[in-house]
Amino acid sequence: MMDSRPTTSSSNRPQSPNIRSFTAATQRSGLLGAVSRLSGRPGTRAGPPTAMLSQMNIPERPMTQHGLVAPKTGFKSSQRQIQDKSYFIGLLRAKMTELSVETNHLQRENELLAQEQATYSSYEKKAEALSAELKELQGEMADYNLLVDKLNTDADMEDVKEEYRELKSQNDQEVNSVELLFEQRQDRERQLRQLEVEIEQERNMADNIIAAMQPELRHRYTEQKDINQSLVDQLDKLQQQLQGLQLQKTALEDDISLSPVKQEAVKLYERLRELGEKKALLEEEQKKRGTPAQERERLLAQVKEDNSELSSMERQASEARERLGKLQEELAQLDQELEEHNGERQAKYQELRKREETMDAFLESFEEVRQDEHKRQEKLQGEIVQLLESCSRSLPHFLTLPSQEEMAVLKDDLIFKETEMEKSKMTLSALGLEQKKLAVDLQKAKQLESKVQQELDSLRNKTKRMEEEMIVFGDLDKLRSSSELMKQELLAEKEALQIKKGPTRKVVEELQAQYDEARATLNEEEGYTRLVNLERRWQHHEQNNFAAQEYIEAKLAEYNYYPIRQDVQALLEAYNAALQESLAKASYG
Repeated sequence: MMDSRPTTSSSNRPQSPNIRSFTAATQRSGLLGAVSRLSGRPGTRAGPPTAMLSQMNIPERPMTQHGLVAPKTGFKSSQRQIQDKSYFIGLLRAKMTELSVETNHLQRENELLAQEQATYSSYEKKAEALSAELKELQGEMADYNLLVDKLNTDADMEDVKEEYRELKSQNDQEVNSVELLFEQRQDRERQLRQLEVEIEQERNMADNIIAAMQPELRHRYTEQKDINQSLVDQLDKLQQQLQGLQLQKTALEDDISLSPVKQEAVKLYERLRELGEKKALLEEEQKKRGTPAQERERLLAQVKEDNSELSSMERQASEARERLGKLQEELAQLDQELEEHNGERQAKYQELRKREETMDAFLESFEEVRQDEHKRQEKLQGEIVQLLESCSRSLPHFLTLPSQEEMAVLKDDLIFKETEMEKSKMTLSALGLEQKKLAVDLQKAKQLESKVQQELDSLRNKTKRMEEEMIVFGDLDKLRSSSELMKQELLAEKEALQIKKGPTRKVVEELQAQYDEARATLNEEEGYTRLVNLERRWQHHEQNNFAAQEYIEAKLAEYNYYPIRQDVQALLEAYNAALQESLAKASYG
C-alpha cells in the first residue's frame, strides 16, 4: 500500500511556491542574503557595503571528489517537514499492513497448534501402546536373559520347569489376591458412596436443626464448631510434626545402628549426661544443706515443730478417747433402757407383729375370702332372718345387758390403752433413731482413733528417722570426708574419660576415613549403584504408599459420620428438652 505512494523526500518531492520564491530571492540577494542569514537578521535589500562586511572572513566551500556539491549521507530523517493528512494516512496504512501481516502469522500458528492438538491424542494413545509393548518386550527380554543365564550355568531342565511351576502358582496367587483387592476396593467405594449419601442426609438434617435453633443456641453452636475446626487443624499440624520427628528419629537410629563407633559415642554421651545430672543433683543438695550450723539449726527447729505437732496430736487423741468413753457409757445406758422397755413392750410388739402378719395374709387371700364371705353372707341371710325371728321372741332376756354408762367406761378404758400403745411405739422409734445416731458417732470415733493412731505411727517413724539423720549429720567430719571422696572419684572418672577422648576421636577419624574410602569404592561399583537406585525407588514407593495411606485415612476420617451423628443427636436431645421446657413454661404461664 505504501509502495504505490510517491516518496516525499526533500530531493524528489516538488517544491511548494513559497519555497520556490525563497530560492529565487536567495539567488538574487547573493552574498547579502547569506550574510543576513548568518547574522540572524532578516534579509534586506542590497545596499552599499559597510566596514563590517569588509572585515568578515568567509571561508570557501571545501572541494570534494564530487565537486562543490557534497554527497548525500546515508541517514534519512524519519519525519516529514510537513505532516499533513496524507502523511498520517500513510502511517495508518503502514500500521494496518503490519497488523494484517501479524494477524495472518498468528492465524497460521493457531492452525498449526490446532493440527498438533488434534494429532496429540493419537500420539498419546500410540505412545501408551508403544510403552505397553516396550514393557512387554522388556519382560520377554528379562525371561530370555534368565534363560541364557540358566543355559550358561548348565541348569537342569527339571529345575527350570519346577521354578516355572512355582512362579506360575505364585503368579496365580497374586492374580487372585489382586482380584480380591479389586473386589474389596469396589465394596469400599460402594460403602463410601453410601456413607456419602448418609452423611449428606445427616448434614441436611443438621442444617435444618441448626436453622430451627434459637439465635443464642445457634451462635453457641457456631462458636463450638469454629473451636473444633481450629483444634482439628492444630491436631493435624501436630501430627505432621510428630510424623516428621518420628521419621527423623528413625533415620538417626538407622544411621547410628550402622556405625558401632556412633553407638559407642551415644553410650558415652548418655554416661556423660547421667554424670552431669548426678553432679548437678549433688551440687543442689550441697547448696540446700548450707553450713553445718545452719543444718543443725534447721534440724533442731524441725524437731521442735514435730514435737509440738506430736503433743497436739496426742492431746487430740486423748480428747477423742475421752469422748469415745462418754459415748460408750451413753450407749450402754441406752442399751439398758432399751432392755428395760423391751421387757414390758415385747408382748405388745409380738401382738402387733402377729396382727401385721394376719393383715398381710388377709390381703393376699382377700379375693378368695371375699368370694367365700359373699357365699357365706348369702347363706347367713336366711339364718339372720331366722335369728331375728328368734331374737324378737327372746327380747325379755336382753334386760340383763350393761348400761350406757358402763359402755362409756369401757370405751374410755379402750381409748386410754390405745394411747399408751401409741406412746410406746413412738418411744421405741425414738430410741431406735438415737441408737442409730450413736452408732454413727461411734463409727466416726473409731475412724478418728484409727487416723490418730496412723498419724502417731507416722510421727514416730519420722522422729526416728530424724534422730538417725541427726546422728549422721552430727559427724560433720565424716560427711566432709565422704563428699570429698565422692568428688575425687568423680574427678578421677572425668580425667579417665578425658584421656579416652583423644584416642577415641582418632579411632573415629580413622574409621571415618575407612568408611569414606569404602563408600567411594562402593560408588564406583555397578552393583552398588543399582542397589542404591533400587533403594531410592523403594523409598519412593514407600513414600507413595504412605501418602496413599494418609489419603485413605483422611478420607475415612472425613466420611466418618459417627461422631457427627452423636453430636447431632446430643444437640437434638438438648433442643427437644429446651423446646419441652419452653412449652411447659408457656402452658403454665
